[in-house]
Amino acid sequence: MIKYSEYLGNKRSEYMRLLLIGDGDESKVYKYINQGQLFLAEQDNVTLAVAMIVPTSNSNIGELKNIAVDFNNQGQGIGSQMIAYILEQVRAQYSVVLVGTGDADVQNILFYLKNGFRFEGVRKNFFDSYNKKIFSNGVELQDMVLLTKNITSN
Repeated sequence: MIKYSEYLGNKRSEYMRLLLIGDGDESKVYKYINQGQLFLAEQDNVTLAVAMIVPTSNSNIGELKNIAVDFNNQGQGIGSQMIAYILEQVRAQYSVVLVGTGDADVQNILFYLKNGFRFEGVRKNFFDSYNKKIFSNGVELQDMVLLTKNITSN
């Protein structure tokens, strides 16, 4: 059975391997790793997935900054269950959750749409600030696609 929980410890860097699945730029991950809330999905003392929600400049909006499922456990619904768990946990804090993904990350976009997120906008040239080029589906990522989910009306 998979257990979902908020990580309350102070050794977040132990989850870097998984966090780098969700965000390929280690320097970017280190900038937000100690912000917000870190959530885990664990089974038999093995971490299968991680996710981070960080506050934004708008106190009503939390950003799903990172969500990643270990490669060997993808496609089993763990990510969707993690989203459902997180949204329930942060409902008292935020009315909206924002997430961004690469413009060519079609699988990610479909994942968020299936989990009730809707298109909100685009951050042009977002990936220009990354240390190395990131590709998805053979296409270099350039813009970040933004999606939001209202969590007060669920």
